[in-house]
Amino acid sequence: MTKIKSPVYSLNGIRIEKFKGIKQLEISELPADAPWIFLTGENGFGKTSVLQALALGLYGFEKHTFEIARINHPQMLQVDIFNQQTGESESFQVESFQPKSYKNRFESLCCYGSSRLDMQAESSTISDSPTISLFETRTLLKNIELQISRWYFKKEDEEFKNKYRFVTKILKDLLHLKKIEIDKKTDEVLYYEKDPEGLAYGALPSKSLAAGYRSIIAILGDMILRLFDTQPGIYDPSQLKGIVIIDELDLHLHPKWQKKLPSLFSKIFPEIQFIASTHSPIPLLGAPKGSVFLKVNRTVEEGITVERLEHLENQVTDMLPNTILTSPIFGLQEIFPSGHHHQRRIRTEDTCDEMQFNDKVEERLKSFLDSEKEKELEATFKSKPNPAK
Repeated sequence: MTKIKSPVYSLNGIRIEKFKGIKQLEISELPADAPWIFLTGENGFGKTSVLQALALGLYGFEKHTFEIARINHPQMLQVDIFNQQTGESESFQVESFQPKSYKNRFESLCCYGSSRLDMQAESSTISDSPTISLFETRTLLKNIELQISRWYFKKEDEEFKNKYRFVTKILKDLLHLKKIEIDKKTDEVLYYEKDPEGLAYGALPSKSLAAGYRSIIAILGDMILRLFDTQPGIYDPSQLKGIVIIDELDLHLHPKWQKKLPSLFSKIFPEIQFIASTHSPIPLLGAPKGSVFLKVNRTVEEGITVERLEHLENQVTDMLPNTILTSPIFGLQEIFPSGHHHQRRIRTEDTCDEMQFNDKVEERLKSFLDSEKEKELEATFKSKPNPAK
């Protein structure tokens, strides 16, 4: 697997005391070159709480987080970020529920909760907060299509020309599109999907695209626009730096996209670190080399805890989904289908093609046993050389 360029900013360590179900949680010395950090754990175990604590620690209190913090009274939220450019680590922290207690804010931050399909309408206003989507489910994301249309009609400006060129190329490559056009009468962005032969289907507005495509466009567009705002002078998204937090990465996505997205995002944004929770083993199949896996657990005695599965981080590249599911990453002990009968054999082939091939072989063998060729088949196997000799 190709080594991805290291992100400029990366999570070095976290310390959380008394926040939601977290009594005391501390992780340190995370690798500085990890392109992705994956959080796994059962529903209700606290993955979202850990991500929200990270966001609060990095960005401090805001209007939409003040009430959460007031109710939960966090004693300490500290996030250590390593900067590749300076070679030093910097701490961001909130202490003892003091709204102004944080020293500074990590500005190059984007956060996404489980609802991330809806982009702002042209006349609507949205929050400038980079963390609000992680806390409020009905949050609108910045509308990349409004900006693409604006950039297109103002291409005489070098900034807009470059942003239009870079962003539309990313969308075409990422979504496997034949082309993107701007309707000059309506200013609407139109997408042309293509078949395996490269032929274009008809033009579609984003509202007619599949939910998975809309989710990718929405999150990618919001991310680009927010980081453009924090890094003026950068027009190529591949040069953007920051940390992106995504809750339930696999949401809305077909398994093909779940697998492709981590590597694709790291290829498009090589200087960004992604921190994501997931309930699916499929994104881990596409995890770039050097990714980190954190397992979130919860007990009455200890509350929410996080364990780094370092011993599995180099093994995932050689594991299939069943192995990942039954490993400590997910801990699924029983993977047999619910409708499976114990008297029937379970299919253990690696692929559906292999299973169909084995079925054909079995049918052929039965045809021998049900015919006069049974003795011929038996003699063939008896005369087969022993490879051990």
